[in-house]
Amino acid sequence: MGSIERRVGESLDFKRYQADPVGFGEEILGERFTDDVKVMMESVRDNIITLARSANAVGKTHGAARVAIWFYKCFGNCQVYTAAAPPESNLRNLLWGEIGSIIERHPDLFKRDEVKNLHVSRSAQSFLTGVTIPTSGSEAQREAKFSGKHSPNLLFVVDEGDAVPDEVFRGIESCMSGGHARLLIMLNPRAEAGEAYRMSRDRKAKVVSLSAFNHPNVVEGRDVIPGAVTRETTVRRINQWCRPLAEGEPVDGECFELPGFLEGAVASTQDGQSYDPLRPGWYKVMEPAFSYMVLGQYPSKGSAQLISRAWVIQARQRWDAYVAEHGEQPPQYSMAVMGLDVGEYGSDSNAACFRSGGFVERLTTWGGIDTIQTADRAIGLYRERNALRCNVDATGIGAGVAPYMARQGCSAVPVKVASSPTQKTDMGEFQILRDQLWWACREWLRADPGAMLPPDESLAEELLVPTYEIKNGKIRVMSKDTMRELLRRSPDRADALCLTFLAGGFFAECDLR
Repeated sequence: MGSIERRVGESLDFKRYQADPVGFGEEILGERFTDDVKVMMESVRDNIITLARSANAVGKTHGAARVAIWFYKCFGNCQVYTAAAPPESNLRNLLWGEIGSIIERHPDLFKRDEVKNLHVSRSAQSFLTGVTIPTSGSEAQREAKFSGKHSPNLLFVVDEGDAVPDEVFRGIESCMSGGHARLLIMLNPRAEAGEAYRMSRDRKAKVVSLSAFNHPNVVEGRDVIPGAVTRETTVRRINQWCRPLAEGEPVDGECFELPGFLEGAVASTQDGQSYDPLRPGWYKVMEPAFSYMVLGQYPSKGSAQLISRAWVIQARQRWDAYVAEHGEQPPQYSMAVMGLDVGEYGSDSNAACFRSGGFVERLTTWGGIDTIQTADRAIGLYRERNALRCNVDATGIGAGVAPYMARQGCSAVPVKVASSPTQKTDMGEFQILRDQLWWACREWLRADPGAMLPPDESLAEELLVPTYEIKNGKIRVMSKDTMRELLRRSPDRADALCLTFLAGGFFAECDLR
């Protein structure tokens, strides 16, 4: 029997490790952790919410499993809940694959526990368990599944947090109002969207980053931790997804300085050819995946991002300056174009956007998928503003809204966004009309000095999510299904704004120049 097993068999008092999760992992579990993982573990000890933004294969799930075991073993009356974004295999194979390996390697540590499928307990009040996130049912049902958890010591561990629905976090938050409560969220920071992103943006969590550049395998150039990220993979990704800055080219938020230990490093292409040795200095990220897969950071503005954060910020600043002088009134003599995005599912919202030249009013949203009720509400808004016309999403349930509005005297245009485009650009043609509308919104924000956006965090978040690609001369914007997956909701507000750009785009409308 080894020293650890003897100490466990002698009923070691684990309470002395309550302030030392790293020590518990190293001395009791016999593990080795990277410096970044140690920072993550100690943050769980010290902070109510820890957000671990991680590169690929740097040990976040491995470390999180050890955090769960530490908390369960070191705090007497405690409950540990683990979850991961659907499908269930993320929870079962990744996080609980690591927890299961600990249980198998240290049977003496768990000999007094009852071990079941996704569940370890020492009593009805003290346990470590896995909670699956259902893909069916309502938001309220998903929220309820994570509500009502109470214990003097409470830990939630959420893996793949960027793809976890917002309502799950609402349920967890409702449990953390008292006692010793902790939440660890792990994610690859692919897009600035969702509740996990908003926690970091609003400084509601302690953010730690796990970068491939800090991993011992990459630093030392050998397999210090088998199965983790390698120097070869990291160097290949630098060659594939980045380029050295040209002489005199300014450093910006899309750049990084090559670590000294990678200067002169070489890697092979996947077909066996060798890249040139990496030269020292600054590099520019050309592919957004490099930011989240290697650096553990949100992409700044990848070459494929449709709308720049800087453009949105500038449009917001113009709106505030205009309202400070004129109030929330559209420019004199302008007429509003109304965009109406009709909710497709019960969880979607109907969203109405009014754009008068460059001025966008605060958006109006409401629930319900009844065609007549939606149309009646839209007619009231249309008449209040004496709108020039209303461009209505005519996909699915929205198909009946524009005809009903037209029968009531409104100038309502049904828009089938999957139909053929009506315009093209110097960069290429559009695949479908939806791509054209999103591109027109992009160009308005990029090029129009009169573009103004209201204070609406959800709208800004939706505008910043999509990327685009140009393939065979066709421009294609990220699909709505993918946007919905990243946002954990439908981009109703942004779609309503984009609908205002039908028929000539913003150049045909009045503006504030």
